[in-house]
Amino acid sequence: MRPFADYAELSLDLPLVERRLREVLQSDVPLVTDVIQHPLRGGGKRLRPALVLLGGRFSPEREQERLINLAAAAELIHMATLVHDDIVDQSTKRRGQDTVNARWGDRMAVLGGDYLLGCALSLIAEWGGARVLVSLSACVREMAASEMRQFGRVDRLALSEADYLDWIEKKTALFIGECAHLGAMGCGAPDDVVGALWRYGRALGLCFQIVDDLLDFTSSTERLGKSTGADVRNGVPTLPVIHALRESPERDRLRVLLENGRDPGALEDVLSILRRSGSLEYAFGRASSYAAVAHGELARLPDIPARETLAELTDDLLHRTH
Repeated sequence: MRPFADYAELSLDLPLVERRLREVLQSDVPLVTDVIQHPLRGGGKRLRPALVLLGGRFSPEREQERLINLAAAAELIHMATLVHDDIVDQSTKRRGQDTVNARWGDRMAVLGGDYLLGCALSLIAEWGGARVLVSLSACVREMAASEMRQFGRVDRLALSEADYLDWIEKKTALFIGECAHLGAMGCGAPDDVVGALWRYGRALGLCFQIVDDLLDFTSSTERLGKSTGADVRNGVPTLPVIHALRESPERDRLRVLLENGRDPGALEDVLSILRRSGSLEYAFGRASSYAAVAHGELARLPDIPARETLAELTDDLLHRTH
């Protein structure tokens, strides 16, 4: 899909967010600068700051500088969670480059993620106010608690579809919902607008994560910029797998393959079962249903160009290939 900076409503402000990120991620210590700027060099979609900027368009008292800083804070929180996730998952590639933990080790990566989070908190304290800080803090706590519960499961393959949806809501959708209403909240938009934007972002986040989990099976390492098949190797059941474990006559063989996910060839065998069971199509259908919910929430918002951009962005994310 095209970069978000190419959308007309974002073409001027997203480059300013990028510049602000570079300004914030400077240190008097060269090693610190190298570590904390490393995730920035990998690029990324910048979905979360884009949502902050677009949500802010719905406020009659929109302040560009406030929105730029809040958008930068959202991306810094996202970057911090990715750095920490790569440690947990023992990932070595992110966005086509070595992860922080692969290049500098786990200890430095933990500290680098903490530094990024500290930078985000500084921006939020200055530009967001108490309401934004309380909302974001609760969201980050819920994200961490959800991941802890997930990794504490004894039998991950017993995860139900309802469990999975609850997990990805807290892992991904809540923060995307926060970003969608963050700009509007920070600039004093009416509560009904703030609420509709949050519900839109939550639905978009569910759609986004299901598609992301599908791409782990159907895309390539070159397209994604990270290794595919990570969920199978790490024993993490996502929606296509959960559907096949429930519906496929090959469910027993699938379970054995998943329990030995690091064996060569396991991913291709798992993918074949998912295709035969219609599990990939099922998961895409669920993603599409959340995209429809997101569109429904957009219909509650004022008819301004930002609403059309959010609708276009939703469709692009649903049909993305990386």
